[in-house]
Amino acid sequence: RRATESVAEAAIRDGRLSRLQLVRSLEFSTERPRMRCCQPPAARHCRRTATAALRPLLRSCTTKARLKASLNLPKTSFSLHAKVAETEPRLARQLAVDHYERQAAQRGGADAFVLHDGPPYANGDLHMGHFLNKALKDIINRAALLAGHRVHFRPGWDCHGLPIEMKAIQAGEAESLSPLALRARAAECAREAVAAQRESFVRWGVLGDWEAPYTTMAPEYEAAQLGVLQAMLRRGLLFRGERPVHWSPASRTALAEAELEYADRHVSTAAHVAFPLLEGPPAAAAAADFDPFDGGSALEGAAVVVWTTTPWTIPANQAVCVREDLTYAVVEASDVQPSQLPSEPALPAAAEVEERVRAQGEVVRAAKAALKEGRGSKAEVEAGVAALLRLKSELQSGKPELQPGDSPPNLNASPLPHGARLVVAASLVDALSEAVGTPLVVAATLPGAALIGRHCAHPLSARPVPVLHAEHVTDDAGTGLVHTAPGHGPEDFAVGVAHGLAAACPVDEKGCFTAATEEAAGFAGESVLDDGNEAVLTALREGGSLLAAARHEHRYPYDWRSKTPVIFRTTPQWFVRLGDLRGEALAALHAVEMRPPAGRARLEAFVRGRTEWCLSRQRSWGVPLPAFYHVETGEALLTEETVEHVASLVSTHGCDCGVFVDGGVFVDTNEVSMRQSTCVRSDCWWRLSEAELLPPRMRHEAASWRKGGDTLDVWFDSGASWAAVLSPDRCPPADLYLEGSDQHRGWFQSSLLTYAGAGGGRGGGGGGAGGGGAGAPYGAIITHGFVVDERGVKMSKSIGNVITPAELIDPPPA
Repeated sequence: RRATESVAEAAIRDGRLSRLQLVRSLEFSTERPRMRCCQPPAARHCRRTATAALRPLLRSCTTKARLKASLNLPKTSFSLHAKVAETEPRLARQLAVDHYERQAAQRGGADAFVLHDGPPYANGDLHMGHFLNKALKDIINRAALLAGHRVHFRPGWDCHGLPIEMKAIQAGEAESLSPLALRARAAECAREAVAAQRESFVRWGVLGDWEAPYTTMAPEYEAAQLGVLQAMLRRGLLFRGERPVHWSPASRTALAEAELEYADRHVSTAAHVAFPLLEGPPAAAAAADFDPFDGGSALEGAAVVVWTTTPWTIPANQAVCVREDLTYAVVEASDVQPSQLPSEPALPAAAEVEERVRAQGEVVRAAKAALKEGRGSKAEVEAGVAALLRLKSELQSGKPELQPGDSPPNLNASPLPHGARLVVAASLVDALSEAVGTPLVVAATLPGAALIGRHCAHPLSARPVPVLHAEHVTDDAGTGLVHTAPGHGPEDFAVGVAHGLAAACPVDEKGCFTAATEEAAGFAGESVLDDGNEAVLTALREGGSLLAAARHEHRYPYDWRSKTPVIFRTTPQWFVRLGDLRGEALAALHAVEMRPPAGRARLEAFVRGRTEWCLSRQRSWGVPLPAFYHVETGEALLTEETVEHVASLVSTHGCDCGVFVDGGVFVDTNEVSMRQSTCVRSDCWWRLSEAELLPPRMRHEAASWRKGGDTLDVWFDSGASWAAVLSPDRCPPADLYLEGSDQHRGWFQSSLLTYAGAGGGRGGGGGGAGGGGAGAPYGAIITHGFVVDERGVKMSKSIGNVITPAELIDPPPA
């Protein structure tokens, strides 16, 4: 028995016999005697003895665990179940973070491939547009890895700007929040958005330096940005002046061209307004080619007619412009019947309107009954109800209601009496006749030069305004005479500068009239885009100067964030002078590869079309524009020395909460919760006094200066990213910029202008400004299209038509 057990155990240990094989052989051996009963009893006894001896060993082999251990199968660490919810995030992090760190460590000596990440806005959830952008960048970066390069891809976020500031402002608290309190809230909102978006990007498996991303509110970034500003100051590119700028009443700040979007079907009330001519000099009358009327000139008693889509700017009018080489006509209203004259429509009596309401009610009831019986249509019922509602509105207001589709030729216009004389471009007489609804007869023609030097009466105050020549006047549309308000348009402003006109701007930051001019005083407090515009039209009609008013559909600029119309408003602002800079920027683009090639013409057109860049913004959340103003004279102080000092404060300034900022991430030195820390080092501009903010040699003058409250344009923030993120010794700093095609007027352009403005490596300012050589900050640009919704409209957070990738990657459980 002992011999048998030892032999069996040795065979199992050596692998010559498995326990299962032993069991099967024993089973076979115990069955053989039954099949061969003819064997002698001695043989059967031996087998029974062997079986009895091996029975304990047999029992030890029959348990499930021991049987499983006896199988010679391969071993693996893979789980039997996928466990996707646990496995995918872990693998995604390996793809996004671990692989990037490994390639950076292992390929230290390899050629670097630098794809510079355009910072997405730190606001709201990510959408499919972000997914498309990051997926394309990831494909290109991994292709560069396969080609043997060391990839440099440092993701970033744009943390300043109006949307974050508006999110930080709670309802009803906008006026009561101090700048520091508002900035604290905005910083917290931005940090929360960055943390959430970074987690999503890593979940997507996008390769990048996610452990050290950049943010535009990090102190080293803000200091580098101020270094770019300092370099542009050194080149004399910055100046302060009063200019008409795009102004958003909803956001209460100036906007740059890159912050606008244009609505192609904006509807305005276009008005034809008469400016009566005053008695002019004899030379002007002698220059005209006309026949005299009643012993006087054809211009005697005439009025020039202007056409404008912004009647609210009439109170700021300073001149009427003509073109000296155009031909103008003096026209006279022909003899028409009184019933044909454009006059205020007679209002129906209340009893008549009530009868019409009753009759229309019967029509609606009949239409509903027919629909119920299957004889009518739902459209007939809806049309009947709409007509009934219009009649009820008319009954309540006492006047007919104008429908959206209506475009009457003479909405609330003044009657044009027989014999009235008007001056209009000769090629536009028929258009004016159609607009005023009266036949017009040409009495005389004269060149535009015959009108220059005369004066006409302002329609709201009779104040004399001159008639001037301007090159931008055409006879393509309107009347060939242009109402000119230098405070509300760049072309008008240029005329005002040339002729010494006042840039009157009786509109405040909310877009409401002020009493800054005599003509606007009566409308003070009313919105120029709403009630104020209607009030001006009413005043013109009551004064007999409104010849025609009608709805006009045209292209109009909107604030790209608030999606509301903007206005031109003259305010003191800081500008970058782009005259000489445009040539450098356009020359630098010759060496840049564009994909698709059509992007070159688009980017060049945006650069070529700009003459100035408005840098200042009237907001609290952003990088401070470190300008000082003399308390008595208002003189501005912005020099290389003052900017350099403020930049050093931004880099080193601490706060009293025990928390400091490192790379945009708040590090707690006193074991206080990160969420309790809301300090940003550029807060020093609002925390410190003028004596501390001025350079040391000027501190004794602190009482004579006050610090400004403006911040820098957010496009200047992101446009200076090459100075804060990329190597200054590399030329160009980045191999590739890749973004959507809307960035031709945005980040591509602002990056190019800041790089060229800082000298392109010919000696930039402190904090990292100045690159490694002249040219552009990128070697190539690739643009992609947009993800659209079911209507073909671009997905946008501001519109609210987005699909979040999380809905597809991590769908909720069924």
